[in-house]
Order: sequence, then C-alpha cells, then structure tokens
Amino acid sequence: MRRFALAAAVLCAAAGLAATTAVGDSFTPVVLNVKIASVARRHKPLAIKVTVTADAGVLDTATAPLRIRVKLAGECGGTFQYTPGVVLLDKQLKPQPTSGRPYSATAGGSGKPSQYGTQTVCVFLEEQGDDRQFATNTSDQVNVSRPCTAAAARYDTAERRHRRAAAKRDRRAARRACGAGVPL
Repeated sequence: MRRFALAAAVLCAAAGLAATTAVGDSFTPVVLNVKIASVARRHKPLAIKVTVTADAGVLDTATAPLRIRVKLAGECGGTFQYTPGVVLLDKQLKPQPTSGRPYSATAGGSGKPSQYGTQTVCVFLEEQGDDRQFATNTSDQVNVSRPCTAAAARYDTAERRHRRAAAKRDRRAARRACGAGVPL
C-alpha cells in the first residue's frame, strides 16, 4: 500500500512538473499592462491604454471573442458586470488570439470620472457572452482631484475668454495641481 501511495505521489509530482513546463516558466501567463494618468479631473475624459500579452496556448480555451473591459471604481467587484463605477474601456480585442501562438494587442478608450477621491482601475480580460475571465488587474489607482479639477477649470475659462496672461498663469497652476499627464 505504501509503495502505491509513493508511486502515486511521484506520478502526480511529475505530471505537475510537466504541466508547468508546457506553459513555460512565466509566473504570469497573461499580463495586462495599464497606461493611465495617476491624477484626473472630474467630469473630463480620462484616457487609458491596456496592452494584453499572453504566452502561447494560454488563451486557446476561449470559445468566443475576448474583450478588454475597464472600470474606475472605489472598489473592484469579482467581475466587470458587478463592479460599480465609470466605464473607461469596453472593447473586443483586435486581433483575436490565434491557437498555440503568443499574443499581444493594445486597446484604448476613455471615460469621465464622476466622483472625487482615489479610485481603483479595475481591468478584466473576459470572454464575450459568458464573461469568463482570463485575467484581471487591480494594481493601478487614480486620484480624481478637487485641486486639479478647480485649477484646470480656471485655465479652461481663461482660454475660452482669450485672456492670454491669465491662461498662462492658470495653466502653470493646473500643471502643478494635476501633473503633466492630465490633458488640460
């Protein structure tokens, strides 16, 4: 009986090792790389780009087109559907993955944050239709800032009224409050 248990343990360990080797040595077979400003204005477009990369064969089990879906929320839910917040991106990936091949694609979009405060960027790589998840990323945060919103609004007003000196001063103030990554 002990020999059988030992042989089973060895076979299981070997099978586990073989499965790990087949996928490669990557600890993250699917990576969602997010590019987004760390500070944003309320009610103004916040741009985002997400690059999806996957090891060969990882996305082969998909039976429908894959979508990259992103919300800006106080807290991420278990799925895109159950995450409250503003939609920043919801697009079908182009091109779709090819069986047995490594994969890379980038998608971009934008949305308008509706609440002040620090919020999480909730990224989901899901199969269209049944919403089966292949990857998630909740590591990025954005501060929807009152000072940034106020300073940028003063700049917008000065620009609209063609007050060059005021616009120049207000632009500098907005850059200090918002940072260089926020479009004014």
